[in-house]
This record gives sequence, C-alpha cells and structure tokens, in this order.
Amino acid sequence: MKALKTRHYIAAAVVTVATSLALYGCSAASIGNIANVGAAAKALSQGDIAAGLKEALNIGINVGISQLSKNNGYYNELATRINLPKEALVITQNIAKLPGGQAMVTKVVKNINAAASDAATEAVPIFASALTSMTIDDATNILKGGGTKATDYFKTKTKSPLKNLFGKFIHKSINKKLIGDMSAQSSWNALTTEWNGVATSAVGKAIRLRTVNTDLQDHLTDKAVDGIYYKVGEQEKKIRTDVKARTTDLLKRVFARQ
Repeated sequence: MKALKTRHYIAAAVVTVATSLALYGCSAASIGNIANVGAAAKALSQGDIAAGLKEALNIGINVGISQLSKNNGYYNELATRINLPKEALVITQNIAKLPGGQAMVTKVVKNINAAASDAATEAVPIFASALTSMTIDDATNILKGGGTKATDYFKTKTKSPLKNLFGKFIHKSINKKLIGDMSAQSSWNALTTEWNGVATSAVGKAIRLRTVNTDLQDHLTDKAVDGIYYKVGEQEKKIRTDVKARTTDLLKRVFARQ
C-alpha cells in the first residue's frame, strides 16, 4: 500500500513538472539541453579558455597563411595588397615624367606581393610559437571582448619580434625572380633609379622633385605581417559568430560562453 502511494506521488510530480514546462513553452528535452550546456560552461577553467583562444588563433594562422601563400594571395585582395612605400608617393603622383612609368609601378607592386606570398608559408611556425605569449590571466577579458580581440592582443604582444624573425624570409623572397626575369628588389631598384635620375636632373631640381631611397625589405616585412594578422582576425570573427566554424569540441565549449 505504501509503495502504491509512493508511485502516485511520483506520477503526480511528473505531471506537475510536465505541465509547468508546457506552460513556459519548454520541452523536457530542451531543459535537459540547457542543463547540459550550463554544466559544460561551468566546467570550463581559465586554462580551458586560454587553450580555446589559442586554438582559434592557431586555426586563423594556418587558414590565413594558406590563403596568402597562394598565387596572388596578397595581391588579389585589396585588404592585404601591399602597395609602394609612402615615400614613393612622389613617384606615383608624377608617373607621367617617367617613360613607361605606370607599367614599372605595376610591375613593382606585383613583384612585392609575390615576394610576400612566397615568404608567407615560413611564418606558420613563427606565429604558432608566439601563441605561448598569451597568459591565462588575459584569457577571460579577451573572450568577452568579441570581434578580433584575441588577434589584437596577439598583435600587440608579438608584432615586433615576429617582424624581426620573418624579415630574413622576406629578404630571400624579394631577391627571387618570381615574375618574369625580375625580382621584387630589382624591379624596385629599376623604378627608383629611373625616378632619382629625373629628380636630380636640372628640370627635377627646378620643380623640386624628391629622390626616393627606401628600404624595401623593411616596408614589405611590415606589410606582410599586417596581412597575416588581418587574415587571422577574419578567422577569429568567423569562429565567434558562426557555430559551423567551431570545428572542435573545445572551440564549441569556449565560444559558447561569449
């Protein structure tokens, strides 16, 4: 008899809970899912969060560099295309003063972008090792920041040393003949030599043209690294906003807490 009453009480409780769920538009399954999500979120440690952010950045590095290292990877996208150094603005503003000037500028721009794409693959291990600079203490604030907060943090902490390390690969690439019979360096030298000849002529001096003497490697390294950070940031935004981009369990758990 006592057992029968107990079963009645349990049945009544189930009915009451089911009725309440129905009134609030929830199913038992959805409540179970909510509970599971909550449990998973609570289970995340600061170490998990830091690991998830590093994993997102690592994906961004590999995907971004893969895109940039393709033929015309830098050149084809306006956001990553590397143009002439700002010191060369005087050339582009007075391009008509050079025989075939526009064609020379176009050749240089294509060559320097080809050099950046050629060197890009060498950046993967450099960027990956730099991820260790992110501390656990920074992780929570970065996660809550949204957008490209992780990439921005990564950039402020690593850009200078990465630029120094990556520069040696850029040096090799700018001296390769990647397009036609000219390297990025030789095409740049040809352009500036031609221009400086005009600038130092009697006519050039009379109209106060300036000579151009710029370190192409330094400019190209700086812009090539910026392009990689841009691509990493694009991937971070995808992972933050698109559930499908969260390709691992850790990414799903960490970025569900944003």
